Amino acid sequence: MKKKNQARAGKITWHVWAVIALGAVVFALPVPEKVKIFLAIPLYAAFIYVYYKYVYKKRSS
Repeated sequence: MKKKNQARAGKITWHVWAVIALGAVVFALPVPEKVKIFLAIPLYAAFIYVYYKYVYKKRSS
C-alpha cells in the first residue's frame, strides 16, 4: 500500500548550502569567542530567513 500526503523537504537549494558554508567558516575561524558571537548573530538571522522562506514552505505545501 502506498502512503499518501508525505511531507518531504525535496531538493536542498543553494541558499541552504550557502548558510551551511558560512556557518562552517564562522565557527572554524581562529578568532576570539566574542568575535564569533558577533559573527554568528547575522548567521542565525540568515538561517531563520532561509529556513522559513525555502524549507518550511516546501514542507507545508
